[in-house]
Amino acid sequence: MSAESLFSAHWHRVRDVRPQLAEDVVVTRHVYRGQPCHVLQRRATTVCHRLDTASFELIDRLDGKISVGELWERAMLEREDTAPTQDALTNLLAGLHAAELLVIDQRIPTEQLFERREKRRARERRERRMNPLYLRFALYDPDAWLTRLEPLARALFSRTAFILWTLLLGSASLTLFAHGSDLADALSDPALLSPRMAVLFVVLYPPLKLLHELGHAFAIKRAGGAVHETGIAFMVLMPLPYVDASASAALPDKRDRMRVSAAGIVVELAIAACGAFLWIHGAGTVREIGLVLLLTGGVSTLLVNGNPLLRFDGYYLLADWLEIPNLSTRARRATLGALRRFLTGDPDKEAVTEDRGELGWLLGYGVVASVYRTGLMLYIAWWLSDRFLVFGLALAAFAVFWSVLMPIGKGLAGVRRDPPLQGVRPLALMTTIPAVLLGFAVLLPLPYASVTRGVVWLPDEAVVRAVGACEISDAAVTPGQDVRAGDVLFECHDSELALAERVQVARLDELDARLGGFAVTDPLEHRRFEPDRKAARAALADTRRRVSAGVYVAALDGRFDVSGTASLAGTALARGDIVGYVVPPEHRTIRIALGERAVGRLDTEPARVEVRVAAGGGDSDVHASSIIRRSPRATREVPSDALSTVGGGVHAIDPASDGRRLLDPVIDIELAWPSGLATAAIGEPVDVRFRHAPIPLAARLLESLRDAFAERVRT
Repeated sequence: MSAESLFSAHWHRVRDVRPQLAEDVVVTRHVYRGQPCHVLQRRATTVCHRLDTASFELIDRLDGKISVGELWERAMLEREDTAPTQDALTNLLAGLHAAELLVIDQRIPTEQLFERREKRRARERRERRMNPLYLRFALYDPDAWLTRLEPLARALFSRTAFILWTLLLGSASLTLFAHGSDLADALSDPALLSPRMAVLFVVLYPPLKLLHELGHAFAIKRAGGAVHETGIAFMVLMPLPYVDASASAALPDKRDRMRVSAAGIVVELAIAACGAFLWIHGAGTVREIGLVLLLTGGVSTLLVNGNPLLRFDGYYLLADWLEIPNLSTRARRATLGALRRFLTGDPDKEAVTEDRGELGWLLGYGVVASVYRTGLMLYIAWWLSDRFLVFGLALAAFAVFWSVLMPIGKGLAGVRRDPPLQGVRPLALMTTIPAVLLGFAVLLPLPYASVTRGVVWLPDEAVVRAVGACEISDAAVTPGQDVRAGDVLFECHDSELALAERVQVARLDELDARLGGFAVTDPLEHRRFEPDRKAARAALADTRRRVSAGVYVAALDGRFDVSGTASLAGTALARGDIVGYVVPPEHRTIRIALGERAVGRLDTEPARVEVRVAAGGGDSDVHASSIIRRSPRATREVPSDALSTVGGGVHAIDPASDGRRLLDPVIDIELAWPSGLATAAIGEPVDVRFRHAPIPLAARLLESLRDAFAERVRT
């Protein structure tokens, strides 16, 4: 061990200090990943601090009489090469003092001690308010009445209760599996997002959360711990109760700590199981309440409380299972340490991991959790901006500042404080790598494609539409009958049109008679009436053309089918109504619906069209296609509900419609059926991909943000 690493230039400042542990510090022995350690907890602050065995043996000697210098000299005599350096011992004492576990000088006035405590509490209150998605406000200390309920806590976390809970979840799971199709229909029902269901969620979620928090409190009391804080937390602006379960960190038994972490999840899953039975066997409001409890208890457990990437129950459960306390903090330090080693090329002298397995968990968790939390905050901001534009944008700005700008600022400040990071290699890497990545994002064109949903459809000539208002008087074929091009399908007559034809014939006969007389007696009058006769003949020709159009014939070979009813005779039609279809045996097209912005991109940058159609055996093939027709104007009607969110499409439907009327207008586009591809069933969904010209990633992101912002402002 070199002299430079053993001694410290600041040793003279601390060698004569005689610290001791605070009187209310409780020490418990834990075992993490096979290594014993000691957890120090001060009752007045509920702060926990973990020390390895070697460090605790040093701290345990602090009695207010031995000085820091004497402590280090004894360690040098007893441990020799394994003795801590002066800097290491100083850092250890500084960490304990910052956690208020050490009393450095008994002569410090009481006023200063209270002032220091108030500063710490003020700092904790500021930290609680730094996350706008989860704000906490403490109300009172519930430990006294929880102590009186300790027998109930022991009964709830007994072996018998666990067996009953397992049976409840098992029976609920089997029942839901048997009603899987009903559950799928309930989840796809637009009424699930109705105001009534939203009100039920707002009313039921706080009581569910209260039971969740009571589960944590009872689990702590069952293990002999204490709960000294409860209050109100605002999660995404919703007020919810909470209890401070930090005392579980001092529990010596790993199973007790895991039981506390899992208590809320256990409660919510039990409530979800009860909700499943209410939904299956109930009716009316009871059934709706059951569905809300099922979704709330199940979804919140899987996505929030049971998610280890968020600092909720799942996080602490994972940390206890891995036996890595302070998982998030240590993961962040390990990630920064790995980055520092990469930049400097030197090993991290302050690394505290005991094995490669722990280091792997820390690095993996540090990266994945940071990316996930940032993405989640941005997604919530995006969701809120759809309803509260200003608040959502403010939250997005905060997320960028908190997750991107602030870490960059702290990193730059760390570079200024760390001399090894100011060398040639670190500075070169810190400038070259961001520059290269930025250059790739701005200058390197990347393949760009957009995907949408399409449906197999009929060619336009296969659709039989009414050219005018009429009533079907005679049907030449029956639905399901095969026809050939030119065959008469039915006749549709307009009585008013027939009357107009007779009136025009009479008018033309009258003009012919008068003009025949004027041709002999008055040539001048004959020339004056000649334009009237030409106009009457043109009107009669148009009327007869419209009458003859009442005879509808097949435009191609196929099987005739009708729309809506199997009886044609006597059906009254309006102009543009779809009467039926002549379904050809082979001819198909593909119909898609694109938003106006997507169509604008196709107009400015023509794209190659590809379709993916399911083949036999569950496989699918990609085939080239092309646009053969597009509607001249936007419409809110789509030919099939497969293009809307009801059938798995991307376009939101009008809740008051039958699934084919959309909220936003789209352009109807028809694609050619790929050559050489076998015929598919009408209405079968297909994936359509437009391959655009390659563009850099930065330009694509800016375009997406611009379109998204314009969409939010427009709505």
